[in-house]
Amino acid sequence: MIEFINLKKSFSGREVLRGISFKIEKGEIVFILGTSGTGKSVLLKNLVGLLQPDSGEIYIDGDRVDQKTEEEYLPVRKKCGMVFQHPALFDSLTIFENIAFGLRKHFDLEEAEITRRVEKALHLVHLKDVDKKMPQDISYGMQKRVSLARTLAIQPEVLLFDEPTTGLDPVTTNAINKLIFDLSRELKVTSVVVSHDMHCAMDIADRIIVLDKGQVVAEGTAEQMMQSEHPLVKDFLEEVERGH
Repeated sequence: MIEFINLKKSFSGREVLRGISFKIEKGEIVFILGTSGTGKSVLLKNLVGLLQPDSGEIYIDGDRVDQKTEEEYLPVRKKCGMVFQHPALFDSLTIFENIAFGLRKHFDLEEAEITRRVEKALHLVHLKDVDKKMPQDISYGMQKRVSLARTLAIQPEVLLFDEPTTGLDPVTTNAINKLIFDLSRELKVTSVVVSHDMHCAMDIADRIIVLDKGQVVAEGTAEQMMQSEHPLVKDFLEEVERGH
């Protein structure tokens, strides 16, 4: 579904991505792990065209996307739904209008279809009786669910999560984690999760990719990660043990 080939990206002469190559199969849940500043979020932003790589190739569903113009990228963004680290909801719009925003902007839909999609998206993230509320009237964890519902409403084939559990308490973190797993399986979408949380990755990922200093240093299943000798992977696993 997704392929990166020798992707490189620098900012002011500092190499952030240093020849990244890997594939993500259709329907997989893949966690991309690494410490801060290793290029995890930069990788996602290159995937959805918010940044362009200096060199290398990116393919989504067999279509090369790294050289597309802003206009050419619109269909790609309908295929890939991005859930950002912070909810980024419009304070002046109700929950319903927040979720409907992308549908109104990018699709020519009847009002009844917009309502149906918003209601379905809220149902998928287990929220009810919130559509008339304002973002400030619900908890931060619920706002995160609304931002996910907004992405689901456009019915993407790929879900991209940028640090989805940052700033959440352990109970809400587990709930969001389970939601990512359940939605990926139920909707048969490909999910890519950028995170620093090895515990979440070990719980639900089909595959884990570890970045360090802009390169892939480990890749495999949770079981394979347990056998890794790479120091960073060992550090992550020690954090999981301490958490337990």
